[in-house]
Amino acid sequence: MTESQSGTPQEGSSNPVPSTPERNKLSAIFLGDGGFETMMKERSKVRLLKEKEEHSLAQVMIQLTAAERALAVETQRRIQSTHAIQKSCTLKIQEMERNFERILNERSLRVEERLASVQQRVEELTIRFEEEKEAVPRDIEARGEELKELLKEFQKELADERSSRLNREGRILKQMDDHSTSILGAVEKENMEREHISYELQARIEENERQRSQYQQDLQSKIHNEMSELKGMIDREEQERKLADDEIIIALEKYTQQLQNSLSVISS
Repeated sequence: MTESQSGTPQEGSSNPVPSTPERNKLSAIFLGDGGFETMMKERSKVRLLKEKEEHSLAQVMIQLTAAERALAVETQRRIQSTHAIQKSCTLKIQEMERNFERILNERSLRVEERLASVQQRVEELTIRFEEEKEAVPRDIEARGEELKELLKEFQKELADERSSRLNREGRILKQMDDHSTSILGAVEKENMEREHISYELQARIEENERQRSQYQQDLQSKIHNEMSELKGMIDREEQERKLADDEIIIALEKYTQQLQNSLSVISS
C-alpha cells in the first residue's frame, strides 16, 4: 500500500483538511486562547438559568397544588354549607307547611262546628215551626170550638129562658096587668143584656179568628226572617273562610318564593 492510499497527510500536500466550527473550537482549546473558559462560563450560566427556571416552575407547581387543594376544600365547604342551608330551608318549609296545615285544619274545624251549630239551629227552628204550625191552629180551633159550644149553650139557655120568660110573662100578665109597663121594661132590658152578651161572644169568636190568622202571619214572617238571617250568616262564613284560605295560600307562595330565591343566590 502506498502513502497516498493510507490517508496520511504529506508535507506540501495540495489537499488540506477543511476547517469546521468543532475543529475551530478544539483548535482554540488546544491553542489556549481562553475560549474554553468562556464556553464553561456560558454553560454554567445556562445551567444556572435552567435550574432557576426549574426552581421557579417547582414553586409555581407547589403554589398551584396548594391553590387546587384550597379550592377543593373551599368547594367542599361550599357544598356542605349549601346542603346544610338547603336542609334547613327544607325543614323550615316543612314546618311552615305543617303550621299552615294545622291552621287550616283548625279553621276548618271551627267553621264546621259553626256550620253544625247553625244547621242544628235551623233544624230546631224547622221542628218548632212544624210543631207550632200544627199545634197553634189546633189550639185556636179548639178554643173556637169551645166558644162555639159556649155560644150554642148560651143560645139554648137563652131560648129556654125566653120560652120560660114568655111563660112567666103570660102568667104575670094574667096576674099583674097593672104592672105590665114595669115588667115589660125589665124584660126588654134583660133581652138587651142577653143580646149584648151574645154579640160580645160573637165578637170574641171573630177576634179569636183574626188573632189566629195574624199569629200565623207573624210566625211565618218571623221564621222567614230567621231563615234569611241564618242563610246570610252561612254565606258570610263561607266568604270569610274562602278569604282566609286565599290569604294563607298567598302567604305560603310568597314564603316559598323567597326561600327559592335565597337558595338560588346561595347556589350561584
